[in-house]
Amino acid sequence: MNWLIGVIPAVWAIWTWAHEREKGRMATRQRMVALYVYPFLSACEDLQNRIYSILALNGLRVLRKRYPDGSYADETLYLIVRYFGWVAAMNRYGTHAQDPEVIRLTEAVHNAFATPQYPLGAFNFFRPEQKALGKLVMHRFDGQYGVELDTIPYYTFREQLSVPPLADSEAVKQTLTALRKATQPRNLSGRRRLAEAQNELVDLLEYLEGKEGISLFPGTRSKCVISDIQK
Repeated sequence: MNWLIGVIPAVWAIWTWAHEREKGRMATRQRMVALYVYPFLSACEDLQNRIYSILALNGLRVLRKRYPDGSYADETLYLIVRYFGWVAAMNRYGTHAQDPEVIRLTEAVHNAFATPQYPLGAFNFFRPEQKALGKLVMHRFDGQYGVELDTIPYYTFREQLSVPPLADSEAVKQTLTALRKATQPRNLSGRRRLAEAQNELVDLLEYLEGKEGISLFPGTRSKCVISDIQK
């Protein structure tokens, strides 16, 4: 029995070490989810909701009434660029960066904005510009967990629209013009890109929310019907 007396403390020490290691791993994962996954989900939800509102709920009418100065266009562009920023951060630091389905869906959203399948113009941001715009809206700061990432406020972004490099971007100018010029979905240039992006964003949200066991939306999200948008 003397050998058992010596083994028990060793087993206990190993179990304690493994338990503490697992606690540390879970704490790290929760921290990464809070820092990157949740903000990314929020960016996805805000963007898909704005697109659906514009294309399926005649949201332009409401936005034009609420913002007669046309600033709703700046705000919509901000939601797009904010998504570009957070998807880059999530792909680099998030807990789902290696998930094949997340990669497939985020690539599909990137492609919706970049593909030459649709006419060049509004909402057409090629991959390099998507990355550049995303970097412009992200900033680092000292937070609870050390150096953290966040997006610049909308009003700061709006001020930057009047100066380079944003003021020199044709894609930015064409997108803002299209949003301010359109009075209803069917005369919004680039609407098919938006519809495709919204569809992929809904799938991405539902997949990641299922993995995390959360939901940012109380009901069932609807998708823009691309065949209707194309008319």
